[in-house]
Amino acid sequence: MKNWKKISLLTTVILLGLLFSIMYIFNISVSKPSFDIEFSPERVEREVNFEYKENKPKNIIIFIADGMGFSHLSLALQTQQLENTVSVWHQFDVKGWHDARSYYGPLTDSEASATAMATGTSTNFGHIGIDKDQKPLQNILELASHWQYNTGIVTDSYVWDGTPAAFSAHIRNEDDARSILKQIAASEIDLIFGELEDVGEDDVPEESESLDILRKRFLILDKSLEVPANDSFLKPIAAIFKEDEIQDMNSSPNLLTLTETALTYMSSQDKPFVLLLESEEMDAASHENDSKRVLNGLKSIQETLALVLNFSKTNGETLVLFTADHETGGIAAVADFDTYPNLQIKWSTKDHTAAVVPLFAKGPGSGYFSNVHRNWEIGYYLKKLISQDAFLTDEVEN
Repeated sequence: MKNWKKISLLTTVILLGLLFSIMYIFNISVSKPSFDIEFSPERVEREVNFEYKENKPKNIIIFIADGMGFSHLSLALQTQQLENTVSVWHQFDVKGWHDARSYYGPLTDSEASATAMATGTSTNFGHIGIDKDQKPLQNILELASHWQYNTGIVTDSYVWDGTPAAFSAHIRNEDDARSILKQIAASEIDLIFGELEDVGEDDVPEESESLDILRKRFLILDKSLEVPANDSFLKPIAAIFKEDEIQDMNSSPNLLTLTETALTYMSSQDKPFVLLLESEEMDAASHENDSKRVLNGLKSIQETLALVLNFSKTNGETLVLFTADHETGGIAAVADFDTYPNLQIKWSTKDHTAAVVPLFAKGPGSGYFSNVHRNWEIGYYLKKLISQDAFLTDEVEN
C-alpha cells in the first residue's frame, strides 16, 4: 500500500511538472476569475459656448496610433529617447487623454472609435461612418472638401481598414472591402497611401480589380512615389502596396517616407489641407503580444511624428493632433533587481482594453483639445476648426 501511495504521489508530481512545462512553453496563464464590475455610462455635455481665443489653423494633421495607450507611450519614453535631445512627446502644447469608449459600453473597436473622432458622434462596434442607427454621418474630410481643403489619408495598414475607412466611407460591414474601395473612389479625397490585404478573399477584390476601382479617381504612383512634374496636373494620387509591405523603419516604403511625400504634395497645392496619418503597428503587434514589433513600431511613430512636428513649426499654420483609437494588450514595462535597470515587457491580454489613451496637440487650435474627455469630442472640435459656418450646434446623445 505504501509503495502504491509513493507511485501515485510521484505520478502526480510528474504530471503537474509536465502541465506547468506546457503552460510555460505555450505561454498559457491561469488567473483567478474576476468579478463583474458595473459599467458607469457617464454623460459628458457639450460645452457649446466654449470658444478658445486663438487663431484657427490653416492645415490640420491628425495622427492616430491604433492600439497605443499610455503604457506604450511610457515604453517609448524609456527606450526610444536619444541623449541630449528633447523627446517629441515633450514638444506638444497640450497633453491630455480621452476616453475611447463606444456608444455600446466601456470597450470599443477601431471602427467605432475612429468614426467618433472622424464625425463627432459616438457609435457602436463595427459601424463605419454611421451612427448607432446606421444613418450616415458627415466626416471631417467630407466637410473639409466642402470648404475647398485638400484631403488625404496615409496608413501603414490596408486602405479599407477600420480607421482610414471611418474617414472615407459609410458602411455597416467592415469586411466589405469592395464597397469601401468604391466609396473611396467616389469621394473627394485627394491622396491615399496604404496597403491591400487578403486580396481575393470573401468581399475583398483581387489586386487588379482593387487598383481598377481606385484608378477611377486616382493616379496610381509606382514605388518611387514620384508625382508627375506638371503644374497643371491636379489629379488625385494613390500609392498602393502589398500586404505587410509597409511596417517599420526597416521597410521600404515606411510611414515616414509616405508622410514626406504626402506633405510635399499637399503643400504644393496652395490650398489648406487636412491629412490623416495612421500607424497600425501598435495594434497589430499588441494583439500578438509581439514586444519586438512594438519597439520597432514605436520608432516608426516617433520618426514620423518628428517630421510632422517640424513641419508644423516651420509652417506656422498647421495643427498637429496625436491620439489613439483605443489601447490593445494591457502592456507593462517592468524590471526586477536581477536585471535592473533593464526592462522587460509583460502583457495582460491580446485584446482591446478600456484604458484611456493619449491626446496631444500642437499648433494653432491646440487649445480646443485641452477640453476633450471623450473620443467623439475630438471630431466635434475638428469640425468646428474646419467649418467656416457659425459655431456648430448639433447635439448628439453620447
